[in-house]
Amino acid sequence: MVIIAENLTVTHAGVARALAERDPGPLRALARAAGEAGASWLDLNLGRSAGREEVRFVLDAIAGVWSGGVLVDATRPEPMAWAAEAWSGPLALNGYSGDPGREGILDLAAQLGVDLVVFCMASGVPREADERLALAAELVGRCEAAGVPLERIWIDPVLVPLGWQEGQAYNAALIEVLRRLPEVFGAPVNTVVGLSNLTTGAAGGRGTGWLQGVFLAAAAGAGLTHVMLDATRPDLVRTVAALEVLQNRRLYAPEEFRVPPGTP
Repeated sequence: MVIIAENLTVTHAGVARALAERDPGPLRALARAAGEAGASWLDLNLGRSAGREEVRFVLDAIAGVWSGGVLVDATRPEPMAWAAEAWSGPLALNGYSGDPGREGILDLAAQLGVDLVVFCMASGVPREADERLALAAELVGRCEAAGVPLERIWIDPVLVPLGWQEGQAYNAALIEVLRRLPEVFGAPVNTVVGLSNLTTGAAGGRGTGWLQGVFLAAAAGAGLTHVMLDATRPDLVRTVAALEVLQNRRLYAPEEFRVPPGTP
């Protein structure tokens, strides 16, 4: 399971303050912590108003301590292009969907030759698995026609808050989508979900976060390959490690999984 740390986002007060004060220290500490948690990617989300200077500042700040990939999370291609100018390591774009406003992101991914997250959504998220699978096939077809091959695509079936009306049904369909995607494309596919979406305030907020680990186990069993999560949560990091053990992809070391009473 590939871990993407969601923590490098302007919605986190510490990141917003570091950006406003041009203080690289908190950004470097965050990148180090993500690496220690086993993350391979950092999701960079600086908001709609971010300019070239802000993007470069953040990437310059973490360059000495982060050797993994940067997943540039934006709704327009400009911040992604600025990140490509500033970052010499692995880069991926997050992402493309059926929204006509995102065509520039698809073109940029083809131009740069980088990985691309493709959301199974257009004007909204289809509730049923068959609809989402059909949309995935359509969007991947567009990507391939534009020059982004299947092996560079991470399909995001879109995890929604449990508190949504029929949120349970949407997310049950997501598990089915994960199981059936290899059949649709006739090959293994990369998949990703944003795990924290499951338990936003609309889903009960505080006290329900443990459900993320339960969902992650179900999604892993259905074939999920990448997960975006809060890398500061030891319980989720342990869950990923345990799943790798149970899938025989990691050596079991008992001391790694012994949790003292009261540990999160």
